[in-house]
Amino acid sequence: MHLLRLPAGCPAAIEVHRLDIDTRVGGAAVTRLLTQPERERTRRLHRADDRARFAQTRAALRCLLAARLHCAPLEVPIAVDARGKPFLANVGGAPLFNVSHSGRHALIAMAAPGCVGQLGVDIEQCRTHDDLPALVDLVFSPREIEALRSEDDAVRGFHLRWTGKEAVLKAIGLGIADHLRSVGIHPGADGRLEVDCTIPGWQDRGLQAIVLDSPSGHAAALAWSPATKGP
Repeated sequence: MHLLRLPAGCPAAIEVHRLDIDTRVGGAAVTRLLTQPERERTRRLHRADDRARFAQTRAALRCLLAARLHCAPLEVPIAVDARGKPFLANVGGAPLFNVSHSGRHALIAMAAPGCVGQLGVDIEQCRTHDDLPALVDLVFSPREIEALRSEDDAVRGFHLRWTGKEAVLKAIGLGIADHLRSVGIHPGADGRLEVDCTIPGWQDRGLQAIVLDSPSGHAAALAWSPATKGP
């Protein structure tokens, strides 16, 4: 795994690790780090690449969390909420984390809960879509569409904004299907992404987002909000 260097202004409490997926690695070396339900989930995936992505990413996540919780990887109490988002069950003061994978790469973001309230990360392969214009109209706001029209690389610009949206929505804890146009992403200086939320209350969370360094042919983003202060 590679620990990414995050730009200035990102909270020091956040770490992002990049895992490069190797489809040749599997068997006992990986599955011994997975629980029985995770092994069964891996087997249910039809494609070998999907099995490698899930198994290796979950094993890496368990190792990172185990180091922070001072336990064995299999003892890390990972649970999954109704939307499929993993979290740590019944662990006081547990680190926040979020995971994304695409192609041969995965990102694991982690943060101390006292400094960060919400956390989301996303990575995507920059694929060309035959129906890109229709997709742009479906998921982007008028301001985003206008900005995309002036970009030299529309595919890159699309995925830059898409990963920003996904990272923000994952931080909030919502699925992307119903809220893509509720979050506007506008690239700024120094890798910053301006976040424009149209749903009342979201903007008050102090959501911030940045572009992450990513392998060639990929785009990635990180989103977070500060921890709320107690009375």
